[in-house]
Amino acid sequence: MHNWLLVLQAVESLYQHCETLGRSIHIVNLDPAAENFDYPVAMDIRELISLDDVMEELGLGPNGGLIYCMEHLEDNLDDWLNEELDNYLDDDYLVFDCPVLRNFVEHLKRKNFNVCAVYLLDSQFITDVTKYVSGCMASLSAMVQLEVPHINILSKMDLVTNKRDVENYLDPEPHHLLSELNERMAPRFKKLNKSLIELVDEYSMVSFIPLDLRKESSIQYVLAQIDNCIQYGEDADVKIRDFDPDGDGDNE
Repeated sequence: MHNWLLVLQAVESLYQHCETLGRSIHIVNLDPAAENFDYPVAMDIRELISLDDVMEELGLGPNGGLIYCMEHLEDNLDDWLNEELDNYLDDDYLVFDCPVLRNFVEHLKRKNFNVCAVYLLDSQFITDVTKYVSGCMASLSAMVQLEVPHINILSKMDLVTNKRDVENYLDPEPHHLLSELNERMAPRFKKLNKSLIELVDEYSMVSFIPLDLRKESSIQYVLAQIDNCIQYGEDADVKIRDFDPDGDGDNE
């Protein structure tokens, strides 16, 4: 079964694009605080537990309620997820819109899912190098902890006025980032800045793909990268050849 985890937003646009291509995908909501969707949801954590119910019944605030919901999901993950996934076939394409839980990802991997994590960073972060570096660190943390194929996306490119500035942040150059950090921060932070940039550079894994939701070509390129990570369609090709009615395989 093909799956990918969308860590932040953009589900609606990607869903609409897949519909245009005639590709059937199933959206899974793992946000207990979600309210309305402009696309059909195949699986919904709110059927298991919702933030409103927790706040009302336990008298918790929004933050405490969310923590309780996530802990409840982890405690009931195997039973709830196994029951829901029984409704899907091996070649179904599921998109999980969620705050990523390591145990959740491990569960999918044990079930032999092809999983890809997609991390979205707001393009407005490139206007402040300190925010951008923090986004890189968050992405790197997710990549190291989840240990699944990973794609970083620089989202909301339609809001970027000077596209030439973007090139410096798609595949960040360590010396450039360090120079900007040192200019923005007090001298006493130079050693810390150097350590942070060296950490990002040491893994050499943090790079970004720009996503402009106004351009179909941009959405299609991102989707192609995800397909490549989860090897989407490769199993289908094998099945077609195995059952070739012309019997070409027998003549080889």
